Amino acid sequence: MKLNKRSSSKNINKLLLFAIMFIGLGFAALSATLVITGITRVGHISFDVHFENVRISEGSMKAETDATINESDNTQIDFRLQLTTPGEFYEFSANIVNSGTLDAYLSSIELQGLKEEMPKYLEVTYKYVNGGKIGINDLLSSGETERIRVRIEFKYDISNEDLPVEGTDIDLGLRLTYTQDNGKGIERNKTEYEVNILGQKMKAYIDNTKSEYVTSSTGINFSITPSYTNGKGLYLRSGTEYDEYPIFYYRGVVDNNNVLFGGFCWKIVRTTELGGTKLIYDGIPNKSNKCNNTGIDEQLNMTSKFSYNSTALADVGYMYGTRYAYITWEDEEYIYGSDVTYDGEVYTLTEPSALNTATNIKTKHYTCKETTTESCGTVYYVYSMNELNSSNIKNIYAIELTNGEKIEDVITNSFENIHDSAIKKTIDTWFASNLLSQERKLEDAVWCNDRSIASGGYLKDWNLKSDSHGRTYFSGYGTRHLITSSVIPALKNNDACSRKEDRFTKNDITNGNGALKYPVGLLTADEATIAGNGWSGYSTFSYLYTGQTYWTLSPFYAAHGGSQSHSFLVSSSGYLNDSLLDSDCGIRPSIVLKRDIVATSGDGTSSNPYVVE
Repeated sequence: MKLNKRSSSKNINKLLLFAIMFIGLGFAALSATLVITGITRVGHISFDVHFENVRISEGSMKAETDATINESDNTQIDFRLQLTTPGEFYEFSANIVNSGTLDAYLSSIELQGLKEEMPKYLEVTYKYVNGGKIGINDLLSSGETERIRVRIEFKYDISNEDLPVEGTDIDLGLRLTYTQDNGKGIERNKTEYEVNILGQKMKAYIDNTKSEYVTSSTGINFSITPSYTNGKGLYLRSGTEYDEYPIFYYRGVVDNNNVLFGGFCWKIVRTTELGGTKLIYDGIPNKSNKCNNTGIDEQLNMTSKFSYNSTALADVGYMYGTRYAYITWEDEEYIYGSDVTYDGEVYTLTEPSALNTATNIKTKHYTCKETTTESCGTVYYVYSMNELNSSNIKNIYAIELTNGEKIEDVITNSFENIHDSAIKKTIDTWFASNLLSQERKLEDAVWCNDRSIASGGYLKDWNLKSDSHGRTYFSGYGTRHLITSSVIPALKNNDACSRKEDRFTKNDITNGNGALKYPVGLLTADEATIAGNGWSGYSTFSYLYTGQTYWTLSPFYAAHGGSQSHSFLVSSSGYLNDSLLDSDCGIRPSIVLKRDIVATSGDGTSSNPYVVE
C-alpha cells in the first residue's frame, strides 16, 4: 500500500538521524608465568580490531554528512541523515579488520536509539556483504577481514498512521563489541551463504570447497563439465566474498533462474561487481507467459554478416579501427632488421641482416623488401611464415607500414573503437526496436571484448614452434581456456579485461571505454565456462545448452593469409569452441538489471518465471 498524503497544512515529517556505528573493543585479562632458563624473547602481542574502507552504496540518498571513519578513532563510523520521503535509504559497507596477533569474537551486538514505535517506519539492517547474518560469537581470527553492509531505510509501504506526527531526531547507534577469543568464538559457516537476487532470498555455496553437488574438497573444477558432483546450483565466486558486491553465478542444469522482463524471456547468469543481475536472452514467452523455449527459439539470427575476404587483426573487435590487409611473398634474399627508425620521410632498418633464414626472420621482422637497401619510404613487418626448413622459406606474410607506423601502432589502431562489428549491429538494432523503453532499469555494465594478446605473430617475440600457422592468440584462449586442470574463469572486470579499451560501456568512462550506444552485449567465454560450457566434452548439463551454436564476446585468434579470424562460441553440443567470424551462428544478447530492480512475482522456473515489471 502506498503512503497516503497528509493534509497540506501539516509539515513534512523529517527523521533526523545522528548515526554512529561503533566497534567496541573488549579485552580479556592476559596472564602468564614465564620460567626463564636462558635468553628468551617474548613476542609482540596486540589486540587490534578496527574499521577500514567505507564505501557508500549506489542509489543512497544524499547524506548531510557521509559515513566516514572517525579520524581519532578507527573503531567508529559517523554519519548524519535527514530522511524526508518514504522509500529513501542510506547504505554503506565497511571492512572489519583484525590486524592484531590475537583472535577475537563478537561478544555483543546492540542497536541503540530506536524507540518502540520507530520500526513501523524506519528499518535498520546489518549483514555481512555475502548475505550472512552477523551473530554473537562470530570468530574474527588474527589477520582476517569481514565486510559488512549497513542500511537505514524510511519504509515505503506504510500507512499514514504509522508516521510520526512531528519531525523526529534519532541518535542511532550500532555497537559491535569484539573480545579476545578464549574459546567462545565460533567459526561461522562460510560455505553456505544467503544472497538477495531480484529481491528474492536464495541459498548459495562458495565454489572453492566441498558442498552440495560438489564432492571435491577444493571445489569446482572448471576444466570439466558440471555434474551432480562438480557443480549444480547457485555459487559464490571465491575471491569476491569480501567485495562490496560479491559475485554469485548459476551453474549446471538449473531451472530456477528464469526471468520475464521487457516482454522477453531471460536466464540469470550471475551478479556483477555493482550488484546488478546479468541476464541472457532466452526467447519470447508463450501466451501463458511461460519461458520454456528450446533450440533456435532461444536466440536471434544475425541481420548482417562478416563479409571480408581476407583477415585482419581488427576483425575480432566488437568495435574496431583500421584494418591492415596482409601481403605475402615467397623466399627472397631481402635485408631484415630487428627494428626501424623513422626520420619523417624514410625508415631505416636497425641491425640489418641479409640472412633470411627462419631463425633470422623470427627475431628480425622489418624489411624494405630490398636485397641491397636498408632504407625505404615503405616498410613491411613480417608476422608469419611457413617454414619448410632453416634455409627454405615459403609464404611470408607481412603488413605494409607507412608514415612512421610500427607494429605497436598497428595493434593500437586495429583496436580503436570506431566501426561496429556485424555482431554489434545485430544486437543494437534489436535493442533499439525492443528494449529502449526499459533502458533506465539497466546497469551501465562492462562488456568484455578482451583483445589483449597472449602469443603469436603480431608480437616481436613470436615463435613458429608454438604455432605453425602464425596465428595471434588472445588472452581468453592463451591464459584461461587451455585444456588444463587449472582453468580459472575471470569474472571481475579488470581481471577479465586488462585493457580499458576492451571494457565496453555506454557512459561509464571510469571503469570502461564509453563506446557503446546501448547497454547491451554478449556473455564472455569465461561466463560460459562458469555456467558449465567448458572447453572439452559435451556440456548438455548446463542451462546455457540450447542445441544451437551462438557467439560469445571473447576473441580466440587472429589468423593470416586466406584464413579468417576466430572468436569463441558455445557450440551446438554445448561446449566452448571457436569458429571463423563469417560462420552462421546465433546471437543471445545479454543485459544487466540494476541491483535495486526486483521481481514482483514468480519462482524462477520456466513455467513460472520471475516477473520484473
